Amino acid sequence: MGLKKIKIDKINIRAVGSNSLVMFFIFILMSSMVYSQGKDSGNYKTKEIKVFSNKITTDKFNSPTKVQLIDRTAIRDKNGETLSDVLQIAGGVYVKSYGGNYSLNTVSMNGLGSEHTLILLNGFKLNSSQNNQLDLNSISKDNIEEIEVLNNGSSSIYGSEAIGGVINIITKNNSLNDLSLKLNGQIGSYDQRKIYVGFEKTLKDVSIGINYSNESSLNNYKYYFDTGAEYLLKERANSDYDVSVYSADISYNDHKNSLIKYYFSYTDQFRNIPGIETGSAPSPSDQRDKNWNNVLSFDRAFNSELSFKSQINFQNNLSHYFDGMSTSYYKNTFMSNTSQLNITGKKYEFVTGYEASYSNLKSNETQDLAERIQPSVFLVSQVSIGGAFKVFPSVRYDYISDIRKNVVSGKLGLNFKPFKDQQLNLKASAGNNYAAPTFNELYWKDLGNKNLKPEKSLNADIGAIYNFNLFTYNTIEMTYSYTNAADKIVWSPNSSGLYTPKNIGKSSSNVILIDLSIQKIFSDQLSANVNLNYSYTSSLKKSKIYEGDPTFDKQIFYIPTNMAKCNLNLKYGGTGLNLYYTYTGKRFTNFENTDHLPPVNLIDGNIYKDFNFKELKAVIKFEMNNILNESYQIISGYPMPLRNVKLVLSIEY
Repeated sequence: MGLKKIKIDKINIRAVGSNSLVMFFIFILMSSMVYSQGKDSGNYKTKEIKVFSNKITTDKFNSPTKVQLIDRTAIRDKNGETLSDVLQIAGGVYVKSYGGNYSLNTVSMNGLGSEHTLILLNGFKLNSSQNNQLDLNSISKDNIEEIEVLNNGSSSIYGSEAIGGVINIITKNNSLNDLSLKLNGQIGSYDQRKIYVGFEKTLKDVSIGINYSNESSLNNYKYYFDTGAEYLLKERANSDYDVSVYSADISYNDHKNSLIKYYFSYTDQFRNIPGIETGSAPSPSDQRDKNWNNVLSFDRAFNSELSFKSQINFQNNLSHYFDGMSTSYYKNTFMSNTSQLNITGKKYEFVTGYEASYSNLKSNETQDLAERIQPSVFLVSQVSIGGAFKVFPSVRYDYISDIRKNVVSGKLGLNFKPFKDQQLNLKASAGNNYAAPTFNELYWKDLGNKNLKPEKSLNADIGAIYNFNLFTYNTIEMTYSYTNAADKIVWSPNSSGLYTPKNIGKSSSNVILIDLSIQKIFSDQLSANVNLNYSYTSSLKKSKIYEGDPTFDKQIFYIPTNMAKCNLNLKYGGTGLNLYYTYTGKRFTNFENTDHLPPVNLIDGNIYKDFNFKELKAVIKFEMNNILNESYQIISGYPMPLRNVKLVLSIEY
């Protein structure tokens, strides 16, 4: 059976951009500054963004570096059920997928690996000390209020893993209603089924939210396999999953100056793992994950200038992997306390405090018990100078007990608003960042290297963001980022021919991000939003294993040079249409850059209708993924699903 392919011309924008592209943006900037004089923008408002969650608070215009906010509406509108699906719309974020729903999904930012992107939940680290990574499909979107994406390194604020960027997940706050009940039911392709139940209740000073969801699917999606002579239509085997998520949020507010909150989540996830597609039947294997996460926080405001916050986090994550002959198990435990003091004035804000964490790993694949104690102290601040300048200095000290290393990270950020009557802000920042060695790298049986040092990097970025009215309400942001990484941990052969980890890797990344947001309110009933973003990423290997190494100065594999995204949202009354286009450029599949996967053009979309019956609200939503029926792979050997659909019914009281 032949395979019909739809191709879109290759995007070809170079590192610094063509002269015509630069002139285009200069023209837009100048014309909009003239046009916006005297125009009323009162109908449009930007949202405040916690740029440094649990630390300094500012908005995306006055921050020292690029930040993106994915709010609750965007999370709700996006197809899919997990963090992985939502992050597909973020600019400069590349999601690496190893198959269909609930397969392993990881993230890459600024041309670095998933182990160099820090993922937080309410300010607490989710990356496993076992491998410094997080499976994005292990986080359900049901209880997410918003997501903050920082597109550059921030170890001086958050510590380890924050080399490429930071993603902070903020969970939903309980509503102030006396009683709220939410139901969600889904059916879709491959026998996909989901049910979600949410309950909220307020009792004087205490509010309680309880949520439960279960999703399952045979996940036996269709795909095309290239035999070299023809494309064969096949069905993915051994790919079913069953995922249950339980969560609760309890808060006590004395309505004076104190707030106590407790957040709990438990995920029980079972999935069969189909393995690499080679043309023959895959060997049976499966994995079961049980993840338990707890956050207890206390906030106290002494006055308008002084406040205190303390949070305790406990995580217990258990994973069993069975390949048909043997079982591997991993039990990761993480405990942390962060306490900080916020001092705020008219022209300054200082946040100082400490973070102390303990993590361990018990596994039959590593040597004995791997454990780490990591105390740290930090100072984060912003100071306004003359009204137009803002300075953001930050510094952090960490001690990593198991490798006995001290790490000091610092960063200086600047924000400048040159015109009082224009929403134009210039940004710049520079600092050093690091990632601690993982437990796998240090303690893997017979192969681990206990002499490893932390990976390190120097990061710098410069950019501008401009908000203007030109027929529509628009925001454009351009950012250039540079990352020089050294002492990267690379598994390479030793004198015995066995692969062991060593601090020998170097890389250099140059990244250009361009974002354009367009909003138009035609009437009380009709509105439209368009978000466009483009990223150019040059991430080159700068280390040599031996003289004449053919991998030197080559693009790091599975990092696309070009990536573009376009999100369209139309709403008329209670009816809405959402379309999501993603272009992912070719990805090299080897170090020598001799083989690559072709570019991918994907379009997903959905249409929904709201219904209101007094205090009852209902939404019917129809989703379609891979509308063009594209046959593609993000990672070689892991085919992705062809066109598939889903029907969703949500009811809220």
